[in-house]
Amino acid sequence: MTSQPWMLAVCILLTSDTCRTFGSGVVQTFNGLTFYVHSNCPFTLIQFTHNHVECDIIIRRGDSGLIVQVEITINKVRTVLQNGHILVGTNRCEIKNKTQTSLDAWVKNTLLNVVSVPYDHMYQHIFAYGIYNRLKSLLLPLSVTWHSVPGGIDTLWVELEQELSTDMIGLCGKHNVSGKTRSLNRSTLTPHYIHLCESNIYGYEQVKSIGCAFFKEVAQYCGNTSYIWNVWRTVSNCEQPSCAGDLVYVEQGAAFVPSCSNPNIQFFNQDLTSSCVCPNGEQYVFNDHVEDSRCVTVSSCPCVFAGRTYEPGDIRSTKCQSCICDSGKWQCSENICPSKCVIEGQFVSTFDGKRYVLPGKCTYVASQGLNWTIRIEFSKKGASLKTVVLEIFQETYTFSHNLVKFREEEVTELHQNCPDKWLHPNRSSMNVQVHTSFGMTIQVQVSPELQLSITPPTNHSSMISGLCGNSNGDTTDDFTTSSGIVENSAQPFAQSWSVGVCTADIPPHCIKIFADEKCSVLNNQTGVFAECHGHIPTDHYYTACIQRTCKCSSHLQQCLCVALASYAKACAGVGIDIGDWRKDTHCSEYSFNKI
Repeated sequence: MTSQPWMLAVCILLTSDTCRTFGSGVVQTFNGLTFYVHSNCPFTLIQFTHNHVECDIIIRRGDSGLIVQVEITINKVRTVLQNGHILVGTNRCEIKNKTQTSLDAWVKNTLLNVVSVPYDHMYQHIFAYGIYNRLKSLLLPLSVTWHSVPGGIDTLWVELEQELSTDMIGLCGKHNVSGKTRSLNRSTLTPHYIHLCESNIYGYEQVKSIGCAFFKEVAQYCGNTSYIWNVWRTVSNCEQPSCAGDLVYVEQGAAFVPSCSNPNIQFFNQDLTSSCVCPNGEQYVFNDHVEDSRCVTVSSCPCVFAGRTYEPGDIRSTKCQSCICDSGKWQCSENICPSKCVIEGQFVSTFDGKRYVLPGKCTYVASQGLNWTIRIEFSKKGASLKTVVLEIFQETYTFSHNLVKFREEEVTELHQNCPDKWLHPNRSSMNVQVHTSFGMTIQVQVSPELQLSITPPTNHSSMISGLCGNSNGDTTDDFTTSSGIVENSAQPFAQSWSVGVCTADIPPHCIKIFADEKCSVLNNQTGVFAECHGHIPTDHYYTACIQRTCKCSSHLQQCLCVALASYAKACAGVGIDIGDWRKDTHCSEYSFNKI
């Protein structure tokens, strides 16, 4: 591959709020300066702090010239791009210097999980953007976009959506509008770019993606209305990227392709990029519910539930509602089963079905309304409940392990204190229920582990608040804090409902060899829980089982059985009897609710 001086000569550099690195080491700073760095050492691309949020992006190229490792750290959440994978986690130690040895130690001391796209985190989203992948921060006006090729990454962009009045260090330079280069002289620019082109290709003549990444960036400088944009691949001998299945490549197309999941995508000019799209895009959408990358009409789109694919017209039913697949969407009857909030250790499912994990072993307001409050207190030893306290009409019930108290007296039999409420302890099932005259039901499992289920009162949704949400049928406002602010993430929301100081002292990760092996029984397609797979997805319960079991300080089998019981109870709630799961999972010796 040779440089094309005539192509470089017709383009004048266009600067933007984007720092780019591409090829084997070309860098364009925010201010428009371009230079070449030939090294396989780690480099800081950008590092800064904005609104007390730290950002640090480190890149390293391999012997092929391609980027083989990228570490993106935003608010102590670390994302690694390596070997074609995306890994996300938190770090247990700080890097003092960016040598290769320290980076290897960084990876070893970071609890990383491989994630797939799209990936949502409380601080960031990672998603496909045309033929690229993009990480968009929710804390900073920043996004990172990259293009993967066999052997590494040939192009990476860092974009800032607004001017930041902060000091920056790294190869990207400072983000300073007043210092940007805007009207460069072509006679000076062309030799400079020819030199960059030669430096970029030298020694990498056999790595086609190195040269092609350079020429594509130059073509983008020219803009998609120029003659160069239409001919650059021909004159540089750079082939178009291949697309899977029915999809076809376009140099300028929708970054977000209409699909069965989202057929009516609205996009703007800034969302035009190199992309793989469906031919006859007005009539066909991408079938993202199957893996063969086909394009179909919207009416032919299948539906997905609990990992299973359903064809248009297929019906699935439970005792609570029935649903029919129609054009890729489920059309469901009204859910006749009452909504519930379930708190099982650190795992919460709100009245409206939003699931999240509590950050700390604290005391929280689980739910409250007119004349009643339900509080939960965690054990300081492990991520399990110590007590549940119900305060209703100035009276107090306390539930703890194998014990129920009214005021300070132990309740051992049916107790009725006043006409508007009554308490039903049931020792044989290790389950205690409280019913109220205004329609609320509270169920507390007192053994082997304290768990809480709340059925909200009818016609009181506007007055309900707490960890369990407001029971209004809308999950978007479930994270409403005690001060009335809707948060995006679980931690500040949950901490707002804590009683007293609450620190995030429940670790988000753990060593999970035993847990992964034992919890996999939930996903076994021929196992005891398989009959429920089409009604209740296992993903949430499997994750909760992993976290609960691998953090268990003792009695591992009991912790496992408690986690499996959570899924069994959910299945029973929609009318699915999964048989004697205790016997098949060696949980018979532990006492649970009769399911």
